[in-house]
Amino acid sequence: MRLVGSDRGLKQVEVGGKVINRQKDGTFHVSGGEAALLKKSGDFAVSGVTFRNARGWKCGDCGFLGLFPKCKCGSTNTTPDDQDGE
Repeated sequence: MRLVGSDRGLKQVEVGGKVINRQKDGTFHVSGGEAALLKKSGDFAVSGVTFRNARGWKCGDCGFLGLFPKCKCGSTNTTPDDQDGE
């Protein structure tokens, strides 16, 4: 699986004691549990995925708009974002 990191300056990442270098195409090639851990962190996304039409979740505590109902601050006080009303 090819993952894209949130920071363009990131050259390598360590997951489960294993160092994974960024490839020439700008992605990290990982598989299995390592890929799941990186995606779960929220700092990596599968290459080729777009969020143009995605509906987000607005955190009632910190105001962060995320893709998942649990906010990065740890709060579950989230409501579906109404993008049409903006």
